[in-house]
Amino acid sequence: MLHRSRHLRRTIPTFTVSACLALACIALPFGVVTTTAARPTGAATASDVFAKRGDNSLRVLHVQQLLIAAGIAVRGGADGAFGPGTETAVKQYQGQRGLPVNGVVDAPTAITLGILPPMAILAQGSSGKSVKKLQQQLMALSITVRGGADGAFGSSTSKAVQEFQRSRNLSATGVADAATAAILTEAADTAATSTPATPAATATDQLASFPVPATCRFWDTWGAPRSGGRKHEGVDIAAASGTAIFAVQDGRISRRQDDHKGSRGGNAIWLTAANGTYYFYGHLSSFAKGVGVGSPVRAGDVIGYVGSTGNALIPHLHLEIHPGGGRPVNPYPILKAASDC
Repeated sequence: MLHRSRHLRRTIPTFTVSACLALACIALPFGVVTTTAARPTGAATASDVFAKRGDNSLRVLHVQQLLIAAGIAVRGGADGAFGPGTETAVKQYQGQRGLPVNGVVDAPTAITLGILPPMAILAQGSSGKSVKKLQQQLMALSITVRGGADGAFGSSTSKAVQEFQRSRNLSATGVADAATAAILTEAADTAATSTPATPAATATDQLASFPVPATCRFWDTWGAPRSGGRKHEGVDIAAASGTAIFAVQDGRISRRQDDHKGSRGGNAIWLTAANGTYYFYGHLSSFAKGVGVGSPVRAGDVIGYVGSTGNALIPHLHLEIHPGGGRPVNPYPILKAASDC
């Protein structure tokens, strides 16, 4: 073993990604798998790791050298043998970088060490449940995502990812690679266990303006079943088509959606207040003139008009309230308190 270790030190070649691992598929902490290239026969799969205890190779030697260069002591030195000393060093490195501490050099650890290049798994243009979970994780760490957890990876989500990456000394690319995803998931899970849940909204919360002209035609349907196994996450306010819709708080329009085939909200608008809370208005017939993304508004300003676009049978306003940009809360008691009903 001693003879081989010396031989490894003398003959180690320049390390390249292609020489060690052709990584074509990464398992995401968000519950999906994204393929970055056609996977050749024998290439690593999502269940493989880069190096683990019991391995003895140039690959392990390079890992050990990088750990030592990062200030992590490796018991036994860089000998190419992945034993308990190397496993302990890997765990120490993972803990310092906020990675899952498993003692194996998986893809996120290899990327953070600089062995593998960051490979985008979620970026601008991505959409769906994985993006929504990413956004929720960012907001759980008090990073503002303008528009909230809407499942659409746009420029605001990219900026939020950059903010997180800078806070963890990662390359601020604005895209979620395997390392960013793993560190973000670990941080959000830790925050969830150490931070009390946001309390439910109560009637003591205030709206600066009622969302439509005075009416008592709204009911508490929070949690009512909807198609596809969904539950109602807002309050419906009945009003004639074309009725003016008002900004309920001072803020800025953070997102606007035009009605399209398959949309549930139809013409919709997101109003975000200075504290990060956003208000979602759905089923509008049209938007007020000049109101678009980035428009500043004051409470009581007309921002649109009641309609029945999207998944709506009759004209009404669907209103959601997302404190701090997070999960929605029951808006009925808040709306009730702001009315004369």
